[in-house]
Amino acid sequence: MVSEIIETERLVLKPFSSLSPEQKKELIKSWDNPFNARFNAEPDSAGSVEELFRREEPTFKDILSYRDTMYFRVVYDKVTGELIGSCRFGKYPEAEDLNTWDFGFNVLLRHWSKGYGSEMVKKFIEIARENNAKYFRGGASNDNLGSYHAMIKNGLKYIGIDNDGDFEYQLDLSAEKPTKEEIKQEWKNLIKMYKTRPDEENATFGAKKLRRLKKINRIIKKMVKKIQAGEDEDSLVKKCFERCNAIETFPMD
Repeated sequence: MVSEIIETERLVLKPFSSLSPEQKKELIKSWDNPFNARFNAEPDSAGSVEELFRREEPTFKDILSYRDTMYFRVVYDKVTGELIGSCRFGKYPEAEDLNTWDFGFNVLLRHWSKGYGSEMVKKFIEIARENNAKYFRGGASNDNLGSYHAMIKNGLKYIGIDNDGDFEYQLDLSAEKPTKEEIKQEWKNLIKMYKTRPDEENATFGAKKLRRLKKINRIIKKMVKKIQAGEDEDSLVKKCFERCNAIETFPMD
């Protein structure tokens, strides 16, 4: 069983039905901004939020659909009640059995770089264990180094390439918790794989691509700091997206 309301150290996760009209608009805007949409794009963000607003818990009637095997939650600051983002977690429909769990999360730009992604993943793993899952997996866009970091930090290990050509990570929930040194080594392995994977022809991986991504990430971090300092988010997003897209065309999944 999964609780309707879930708490972490700093966060509280609630059903989409907890959203106010203004928070719905804010979440839709977050899903649609290019820095989130490059990894979490929805063909119809407004429609998806409304669907999840009306959605109850998964029925598991259609086990080939993640919409029917996943729990969807809105994420708030536990103290202030401020909207932080959204997430999903639950049984992975593409696994041979439903003993593998998967996840995804979206954090509003002004809350980036605060460790909320890693904090959520830690809680998802705890819930998966409580529900007798065997494995906890995660995949991410080739450019999504932040999600890879959240996975590795929580002990997930590289297991291969998925159908989209991205790195896939998994945690055996019966295994011992990895040491800090093992986690550091796993991150080093990821960077090495990224640099040496023979795909420079298509610019999907490689040392040149990694250098471009690091440059983009520096621009994004500066933008986020300005948003957190109270500068206008819309104008900053527009300006920074143009700069980043000139360095590396953003993949819009």
